[in-house]
Amino acid sequence: MKYSNGGRASYVLLAFFTVFFSANTFAVKNYFEISESEKRMLPRFCKTGFTNFTKKERIWMNHLCPGLNALNHAKLIYDDDKTKKYAIESALRHFSYTLEHAKNTSYNSFIFLKRGEAYELSGDVANALSDYQKAHSLKPKIIAVHIALIDAYMKLGDTDTAREFVNRGLEIKPTSKSLLRRKEKIH
Repeated sequence: MKYSNGGRASYVLLAFFTVFFSANTFAVKNYFEISESEKRMLPRFCKTGFTNFTKKERIWMNHLCPGLNALNHAKLIYDDDKTKKYAIESALRHFSYTLEHAKNTSYNSFIFLKRGEAYELSGDVANALSDYQKAHSLKPKIIAVHIALIDAYMKLGDTDTAREFVNRGLEIKPTSKSLLRRKEKIH
C-alpha cells in the first residue's frame, strides 16, 4: 500500500484508532469480575460460593451471581442508556443460561423473579409477568414474588388481579408493610 506522504498518514490513522478504540466509552463490564463492593450487594451464596453443590452444578450456578451483578448495575444506571441496556441484556443471558442448565431447581423461583425484574427494567412487562408467574407457581408463599406480580399487574392496568395478589400475600404475611402500602394504593 502506497502513502503519498511517506507513511505519515498511516501513523496518524494508527494513533487515531488506538486512542478511539481504547477509550472507556467502548469498555464493557465483565460481570464475572465482581469487586468486593459489588459482592456486598449480592446474596451470601455469591460471596461464599455454592458449597452445597457438586462441581458440575457449580458451573451453571456460576452464571447466577454475574447475572445478579449485572441486574444491580442496570438498576443503578440512570443516565447511560447503552450501558443500562448492555447490563440488562447480560443479566437476561446469565439468568437464562442458569435456568436452561440447572439440574438442581431449588433456586429457580428466585432466578425467575430476578429475570422478571430484568425484563421489567427493559420495558418488557409481558415477559416479566410470565417469569413472576413461574416463580409464584414454584414458591407461592414468597412475598417478594407477590409484590412483583402486584406491580406488574398495576402497570398493565389490571387492578383486580393486583388486588387478588395483595389479599393472597396478606394471608401469608398480614404485617407486610409493602403489601399494606399496595393495598392502600389499590383500594
